[in-house]
This record gives sequence, C-alpha cells and structure tokens, in this order.
Amino acid sequence: MIQSILEKLKLLEIRKSDGSPRIKEIEEKRAEELAKVNKKYDHMIDDVSNEVNEFERSIMNELIDSFVKIIMAEFDAKRSASEYSISDQFRTFREEMTEIPIFPNELMERMDKVINGDPIESLAYDIEKIESKYKL
Repeated sequence: MIQSILEKLKLLEIRKSDGSPRIKEIEEKRAEELAKVNKKYDHMIDDVSNEVNEFERSIMNELIDSFVKIIMAEFDAKRSASEYSISDQFRTFREEMTEIPIFPNELMERMDKVINGDPIESLAYDIEKIESKYKL
C-alpha cells in the first residue's frame, strides 16, 4: 500500500514538472491576449475621455468669452460716461456665475472687488492674462 502511494507521489511530481512548462506557456498567452484587449479598451476609454475633455474645454472657453465680454462692456461704459456706476448686467452676470461650478473663484472674487469699489480697469487691463490662464 505504501509502495503504491509512493509511486503515485512520483507520478504526481512528474505530472507537476510536465505541467509547469504548459502552465507557463498558457500564462504567457493569456498575458498577450489581455494586453491586446486592454490596449483596445484603453483606446476606447481615451476616445471617450478626450470627447468629454474637449466638451469641457469648449464650455470653459465660452464662460471666459462671456466674462471678457462683460468686463470689456463695463470698461467701455466707464470710459464713455462722465458718471459711472456698476451696471445691472455686470451684477447679474456675477450672481449667475455662482450657479456655474466650474467658473473660476478667482474671477468671481475679482468681480466682487469691482462691485465693492475697485476700478474696472484692474480687470480690463489683465484681460489677456486672464484669457491665457483660463482658456483651454
């Protein structure tokens, strides 16, 4: 009985050593196939991500364009009026931007400063810097 078990244990060792190269070959093949599948799906994920990022960029650019437009309109109004006060459009724009989560807080703070008495020129003269910083 023990002899039979010892022979079976020897056969087990032979099968393990015979199976090891086959297992290694299968694992290598699996790794190759998984790499191909991952590459395919990575490409698909990148495509979707790029599409989403591009849409986000277009929204941000639109926001910055509207910011520039309101600042420059306010600046022009000040230059052409003997008595100047912040327009309702400027205040409305500022309030509406609180509802836009991606609108930069820095720009809202700068608008608040103008509402609180800082000259509109402080924003108008920085408009190119602002555009280059926030337009994507």
